[in-house]
Amino acid sequence: MGVSLVGLALAACSKKEAAPEAAPDTTPTAQTEPVRGGQLVVAIRAEPAQLNPLVDQGSGAHSVRPALDSLVWDKGDGSYEPWLASSWEVSDDASTYVFHLRKDVKFHDGTPFNAEAVKANFDYVNNPANKSTGSTAKLKPVATVVDEYTVSVKLGTPESSFLTLIAAPYFGILSRQQIEQDPKSLATKLIGTGPFKFDNWVKGQSLTYVRNDDYHWAPAPFHQGAAYLDSIKYVFLPEDQTRFNALATKEAHVVDFIAPEYAKQVKANADFQTQEFLLPGVGYSLHLNTRRPPFDQVEVRKALLHGLNREEIVASATFGAYPVQEYLASTTPDFAKDLKNRIQYDPEQAARLLDEAGWKQRDAQGFRSKDGKRLASFIPYADNDQLAQRTLEQVQIDARKLGFDIQLQPVTDLPERLYNGNYGLLGTFQSEATGMQLWRLYGSDNISDGSTVGSNASFLRIPALDAVLAQARSSGKSPDRARYYAEAQEILPDFAPSVPLYSRARLVAIQKNVHGVAWDKAWPQPYLFDAWIGK
Repeated sequence: MGVSLVGLALAACSKKEAAPEAAPDTTPTAQTEPVRGGQLVVAIRAEPAQLNPLVDQGSGAHSVRPALDSLVWDKGDGSYEPWLASSWEVSDDASTYVFHLRKDVKFHDGTPFNAEAVKANFDYVNNPANKSTGSTAKLKPVATVVDEYTVSVKLGTPESSFLTLIAAPYFGILSRQQIEQDPKSLATKLIGTGPFKFDNWVKGQSLTYVRNDDYHWAPAPFHQGAAYLDSIKYVFLPEDQTRFNALATKEAHVVDFIAPEYAKQVKANADFQTQEFLLPGVGYSLHLNTRRPPFDQVEVRKALLHGLNREEIVASATFGAYPVQEYLASTTPDFAKDLKNRIQYDPEQAARLLDEAGWKQRDAQGFRSKDGKRLASFIPYADNDQLAQRTLEQVQIDARKLGFDIQLQPVTDLPERLYNGNYGLLGTFQSEATGMQLWRLYGSDNISDGSTVGSNASFLRIPALDAVLAQARSSGKSPDRARYYAEAQEILPDFAPSVPLYSRARLVAIQKNVHGVAWDKAWPQPYLFDAWIGK
């Protein structure tokens, strides 16, 4: 193949860094002998727009995992367990990955899992016509079948976090037969190899899976054999209070994303178990559109970065439930714990920066102005997002103190705004257990240009940042990668493409008689294969 392969044949041999802080143990809980049978009802806040995770990594990632297995299981400490792949090798420059596959796996439609099936999944995300937005697609992977149970994947750009990316549910392996013969069905039906089979999707209400009795290839941390539950039913409850009520009335066994205003109450109630994970990646941040004034001026961006009292904004909006973050959440692998260029609250510095940028005058309402134009911008937010509304109302108040007029716009088309640039500021949240998120959100090659869809919402090109991100992504050794990502985190405040606010704490509440709820740490969320319902 013309590459030098590093012997990382088994997942347990691949070490990166210490386990993220505040991460719950993935070891299944077993207070008594597991009980078989029953339907587990899980209340989640968002219904997927469609089910195909190879197209939209955010839409269905939280509710497709029961039907989909991945090539590897991410243990969350920088090491991996075999799953559908029994072993693998990685090239020195992190651009070529060779996977040796299990030979005893079948899809729910009875077709064999093999190298051709894996290639079909990579071919799908690499086909521009399918418009995949996932991290894997960004890498332009080209898969080659070596033999029936061996596949080699060559990345268009090196990526040292590739195993974490493909461990996430949005690259759960789908049936080759479905992909090639019935691709339209991918949006509404899942055919994978997982412990549960897709059963029914009632739009606006629920998504149901039934047990796959033939399942016997779970990763090492979990029991071997079929799942304990007969079925899993996800119910879609977008209102925070409605989900809380479903917990209180025991209409749901598991309630995902307990809203911050209910966090203390739920944690203090002995009737419930709680598990909490501080989500890694790039937390909720205000991205500043540099294609529009006034954020084409770096002084204005830095003024907002240092002039907003982030501690008070976050404490007020989240009722103290979420921590303020830097440009990466502290639970993200390669988060720089010893940052020197931290974001300090300094309203006097912010005022000086605005003066330097020429915004010295004040209009009749007290807002800063220049050449007869007010220092103003606007921020759209989803009209049903109560947390975003609370947060942005606090941002608006703080910006007013700086003489900055920020208008809030509740909208129904927020996802489209990222791609068409119709905003002055845009609040987004990107959770993924890899420092690669800095490249996705701030790299120059992730800027939308009309022909490609990117996630760089500031549209800012920073050559120095691009250089260190490229070095981080091609570093096969953990210390090298960590050093380069630390440099990236030092660079970002100097250009202020965004204002980081908070990392989300994903709080899950569980009824006392439910056991075995674990965490999928590649894309942090509850993992329910080992779950069972006690008497």
